[in-house]
Order: sequence, then structure tokens, then C-alpha cells
Amino acid sequence: MAVQFAKTLGFSGMTALAVGVLFYVLSAGKSAASAAYTLNDTYLGMGFVFVLALVIGLAVWPGVLEKG
Repeated sequence: MAVQFAKTLGFSGMTALAVGVLFYVLSAGKSAASAAYTLNDTYLGMGFVFVLALVIGLAVWPGVLEKG
């Protein structure tokens, strides 16, 4: 059970990190083109997306890993 949770947490963490970096890259380009978004907005948004993706990944990855 613990190995399964560690595996799920690893996959979920890597997925959340990838989604967070993707959000950062896309929002950094958007904030460079517009003065409406600050660097603080980008960092807080990246943190929010990371946490949200981590929670969703923890719900989705166990079913995916069980089938594979």
C-alpha cells in the first residue's frame, strides 16, 4: 500500500510540476504583453495551479496505475 502511494505521489507531483511550469511559461508571455498582470500574479497563479493539479493527480493516477 505504501509503495503504491509513493508511486502515485511521484507521478502526481511530476504531472503537477509540468502543468505548473507550463502555466508559468504561458502566463509570463501574457504578462510581458500586458501591464494588467504582475509577476506576483504569475507566481501565485503558478502555486494555485500546482496545488490544484496535485490534488487532481492524486485522484486520477491510482486508477491509471492500477490498469497499467
